[in-house]
Amino acid sequence: MSSQDEEQVVMSEPIFISVGGGKGGVGKSTVCVNIGAELARKGNSVGFIDADLGGANLHLCLGVKRPALGLQDFMCGNKSKLSDVAVETMVPGTWLVSGASDFLELANPNFAQKQKIIRNLKKMEADYIFVDLGAGSDHKVTDFYAAFPYSIVVIDGLPTSIENAYSYLKGGVLRGLTRLFPGRSDLQKEIKNRIDPKTAKGVITVDELLNSMLSRYRDEVSVMKEWVYSRKTFLIVNMVKTREDIDVGERFAKMVKKYLSLNMYYVGYLLQSPDIRASIREMKPAVLNENCKVNGCIQAITKNIMNLTKVDKPG
Repeated sequence: MSSQDEEQVVMSEPIFISVGGGKGGVGKSTVCVNIGAELARKGNSVGFIDADLGGANLHLCLGVKRPALGLQDFMCGNKSKLSDVAVETMVPGTWLVSGASDFLELANPNFAQKQKIIRNLKKMEADYIFVDLGAGSDHKVTDFYAAFPYSIVVIDGLPTSIENAYSYLKGGVLRGLTRLFPGRSDLQKEIKNRIDPKTAKGVITVDELLNSMLSRYRDEVSVMKEWVYSRKTFLIVNMVKTREDIDVGERFAKMVKKYLSLNMYYVGYLLQSPDIRASIREMKPAVLNENCKVNGCIQAITKNIMNLTKVDKPG
């Protein structure tokens, strides 16, 4: 094989982006498939995994009525590789690993099961892989958030959405910090004690938490700071009706930066449009319809995400 041929088969590591927000109904799956479809339209290979375990429906947004295979086949051992359960979608250049909405054991997976999915997902091939998360901020959601350095957070501008999104991010950061040191019960207990407002050691911000631990855990705090500061979180406000809805995103991004120390980028918003609802009924991403009124929003968001990820992408 020539050196030129060798260069052609070298695959760049996929860019993994989790998509969450804490609250159900804010349009996480819609945002996920439309950004992914736009990336594919630009020539990228794109993968989707439905990590809303127990409530999977991402396949319907991608035109797959009944996936022939899914996570249950992989987790039960019917298929040895996660790539074996990936199916094509209606969007050229994309694949989907469907969730397991009818497989009760995966509705509340243990940590080992989640790690198996995450570990094998990192062996998949694509330029971008989107991990669509369920609602809530418990460990079955935040373990997936913590596993990948890029994430999209979707809110709809309403107070309930903002509160849930903040809880989701806070839970994800704290879960990620504790999982950096498996087996270190002393360190995990210290983190929990210091974030509990009922204790004398209660702290308000993530920076305060880490700085308060420096004297006892200098090396570990250095690792934790690197983990927090290296993350990139992309904020999208969905179903925008007014200028006030747009401004909510700016305020939320500042709050997250102040209290959680996350690098949050407000990458854009999606206007509320009947075209989105129509696309869901048609089971196809809205961006594939040239006349969709929110295409400009989707394209702008996708461009921003590409610019914020390609600087770290090898190759």
